[in-house]
Amino acid sequence: MKKLILFCLALISISPSAFALQIGISFSQMDVVFHSLLRAHIIEHAKEYPDMKIQFEDAQGAPDKQLSQVQNFINGKVDVIIVQPVDTQGTKNITAAARAAKIPLIYLNRMPSDSKMGDGVSYIGSDEIEAGRLQMQYLADKVKDRESVNVAIMKGLLSNDATRFRTQGAKEIIAKHPNMHVIVEDTAKWMREDGMNLMNNWILAGDKIDILSANSDEMAIGAAMAIKSNGMKVGKDVLVGGTDGGPNGLQAIKTGLMTATVFQDAKSQAYGAVDMAVKAAKGESVQAINFIPFQLITPENYQKFMTK
Repeated sequence: MKKLILFCLALISISPSAFALQIGISFSQMDVVFHSLLRAHIIEHAKEYPDMKIQFEDAQGAPDKQLSQVQNFINGKVDVIIVQPVDTQGTKNITAAARAAKIPLIYLNRMPSDSKMGDGVSYIGSDEIEAGRLQMQYLADKVKDRESVNVAIMKGLLSNDATRFRTQGAKEIIAKHPNMHVIVEDTAKWMREDGMNLMNNWILAGDKIDILSANSDEMAIGAAMAIKSNGMKVGKDVLVGGTDGGPNGLQAIKTGLMTATVFQDAKSQAYGAVDMAVKAAKGESVQAINFIPFQLITPENYQKFMTK
């Protein structure tokens, strides 16, 4: 009996932990503010799984580099792969590689348009069209009594589904208002400095802009800085809308630097991705598409989002 107990103890001591989990995560660009929030929340939630090990990689905006990172994850025999894609129209090879290796793949935050979900591949993020609709409807209500309203749309990277669908959602609302017209639109690549430069260019070109609709808060904040530096006032001369609702966006609403934004729940997306990874690794059923709702943020309700 004593020998049996010792043998069992020996087995326990040399066995791996009850559920050791290796996750490989490739981000499109780590230096984007919202992506940094996602990463921080992933790390935060992973602490609840002591045997979870995460390897982060930065694709730095290069689709080929991201594919190579995924192939390295596969060669390293990770249990689950999470990808925030560089190009949502260029994920077929990533999806095919993960399926061939029979490794669960979770797309985070950016939903591929060229890869079908299911069969070991899932998505968690938000319905990007809704963000554009929410933002623009609020701004449209602000100017409904004006005879003519000029709208400028500041886009993110053109390879991203968020750029296309947030812009589409905004334009759907604009189309319902005969007094509203898009006069200029261009990309500021999700970046504050690019947003400031683009807005400066529009102002210096003599474009009379009543509404600036940005696909992200960082671009909106940059645009607002340009508006102020040109002697105009946000909320009076130009209404400024953003999307993301992170700490910088909330502070901008609080100080009057933005008129409205749309809350994209980084915590729920990140936590959800981690939980999905655990379920997938265990062979449990995982929802193919999990949309986290957007929420409108205005000067009237921003305080309730400060603790999210």
